Amino acid sequence: MHTKNTILVVDDEEMIKRKLVDVIAGEYDVMEASNGKEALELLAEHLNEIAVIVLDLVMPVMDGFAFMEEFRKHEEYENIPVIVATSNEDEYSEKRCLEAGVWDFVMKPYNPVLLQFRIKNAVEKSRMIMAERDSVTGLYSKYKFYRSVRQMLSEASDQTFAFIRFDIDRFKMINNFYGIKEGDKVLKSIASELRRIETVFDDFIYGRLENDVFAVCMPFKEENIDLLANALQINMKKVNKDYNIKVSCGVYVIKDYNMDVSEMYDRAFLAAKNCKGKFVQSVAYYDESMIENMRQEQFIINEVNKALEEEQFEVYLQPKINLVTDRSYGAEALVRWIHPQRGMISPGEFIPIYERNGIIGRLDYYMWSHVCKLLRKWLDEGKNPNPISVNVSRVNIYNPRLVEIFKKLITEYQIPAHLLNLELTESAFMEDQNLVMTTMSKLHKLGFKIMMDDFGSGYSSLNVLKDMEVDYLKVDMKFLQQDQGFNGKGEKVLTSVIRMAKWLHLPSIVEGVETMEQVDFLKCIGCEYAQGYYYAKPMPIADYEAFIAHEEEMGAKIGANDNTGIVGELWNTRSSVSLFFDMLDVPVAIYEYRKDKLELLRSNSKYDTVIGLEGELDESERDRRMEEERLILQEAFEKLVVGDFCEPMEYEISDDIWYRLTAKMVGKREDTMIMMVTYNDISNYK
Repeated sequence: MHTKNTILVVDDEEMIKRKLVDVIAGEYDVMEASNGKEALELLAEHLNEIAVIVLDLVMPVMDGFAFMEEFRKHEEYENIPVIVATSNEDEYSEKRCLEAGVWDFVMKPYNPVLLQFRIKNAVEKSRMIMAERDSVTGLYSKYKFYRSVRQMLSEASDQTFAFIRFDIDRFKMINNFYGIKEGDKVLKSIASELRRIETVFDDFIYGRLENDVFAVCMPFKEENIDLLANALQINMKKVNKDYNIKVSCGVYVIKDYNMDVSEMYDRAFLAAKNCKGKFVQSVAYYDESMIENMRQEQFIINEVNKALEEEQFEVYLQPKINLVTDRSYGAEALVRWIHPQRGMISPGEFIPIYERNGIIGRLDYYMWSHVCKLLRKWLDEGKNPNPISVNVSRVNIYNPRLVEIFKKLITEYQIPAHLLNLELTESAFMEDQNLVMTTMSKLHKLGFKIMMDDFGSGYSSLNVLKDMEVDYLKVDMKFLQQDQGFNGKGEKVLTSVIRMAKWLHLPSIVEGVETMEQVDFLKCIGCEYAQGYYYAKPMPIADYEAFIAHEEEMGAKIGANDNTGIVGELWNTRSSVSLFFDMLDVPVAIYEYRKDKLELLRSNSKYDTVIGLEGELDESERDRRMEEERLILQEAFEKLVVGDFCEPMEYEISDDIWYRLTAKMVGKREDTMIMMVTYNDISNYK
């Protein structure tokens, strides 16, 4: 506000106005208005320039008294000094002016020296007040608020006080979409509400500290703080019910009155962060764990440069298992921080902090380069390594140099691109899909394989799959965590996801697999790959190399008894078994049979043409055939389930068209069986 250097002269007499301008023009810029209405218009347009108003009382259109009446309605004007110019000493007029908020008087005709002194005095006084007041709301500035809180606490007796810091969630949205004036309107409404609340309490200090951040110090009662938050929320709804914004209040109950007020603010700020992103929660209280979390976060940030330079971060590998062969096919590279003093620091502690603070991009590159170096080492040793996948954070997927970085890495280490798979979380696809699609297309042209990680955790998965060039889906086993006995909804959802992936010709990898029961289930529904503690935890590189060596010694461990290998290969639309299945000259169908219910999972092209007759049957005839076929198969499957021998059954599909159905169980898991049915045309023998 110290840049204000303009005097607004409001007078309808041109000669007097010219003399006044001549007196002050050398030291100040001057704006002129001929009446109160013009003056108000200039004020609204040049608020941040006008330092003092010199006002005549008698004018046409709007006189000085009417101007002051309107002037007082604007809180943002309250620190602009008004000096009334008058030609007579009228006590009544002087009283009215003082009541209206006039700062000073000057007599006409003007005494140049006295006039300049009064203007200078008014400007200096205004600047002093403005240093203590916010220009938009008129509330205490941060400096004045802190001093007032310190004074109030020094005079407090046995009363307990609370320091409340609050801001407006998504306030930038209002400024961006509706303009600064509309944003200021919201700020002023909060100031008005605080002034109203002030009348209820004997001790109530408040101010606007910066932007949309306000603070209050008041006697502590939990119900009063809830009332304060609710009153502020209701008040914002009155401003505009369509804004859908809320306040986030952090509360620090003051225990040490000698503590710096700035430290009280810091603690209230930590509490307020707990409300962010929680629409139903507006108030959170500080506790000591928050300051410890802040210290821990700062430690992790401070240590990152040293950790990268000293290579304290280590690459751990978790194998991915091919469920057809029960052997590993590659691994995922996961970071572990081995700190020289603190030992192992969990990724759950430092990765979220690095993501919030923009450091994750550097850690990503560290991991990529170390994995490339590892692959180069294996190639130099004459090994034929399987692919290793690395994570690409959301920050890096929007890096315009990402493709160039990966191209440089595989060129520098001379490794084939297909050995370095890239894992992107589903959420990374959501913000700028055109940019992501372009980036993925370029990476594909270089030979990289891309996995969509955490599929199903977001809300736009199907839409993204429709457009994005991904090569694998990674699904978390969390779909089943809440289910008891594998009979819940999660099982059905996971089954549907795996089947959908197959229809899209996308191999699926389920991570988080921990039990044999889960493995059996995944094999039964045709999942290609699994990753989890059941097979192996993330391990150091040396342990992974030993794991691979042991596998090679032991050979494949195929579960031939339940034919899960064959079932898995049938699901894999790219496998040789699957291609053979589609080339068979007899109709073949794969069914899931569970709890007396059967579902067609997959059929070959001959079945679709001969038995299904897609597009050639009317609806009633198709329904008749489906029901008749279902009854025949139900009878056969019931026998197979209990271990009875099931002879081939004859089925007249239509007049003089007969087929012999042969059913065989090819997969089994607890309450679910996979049945294969072949259809042989026997019409010529009838």
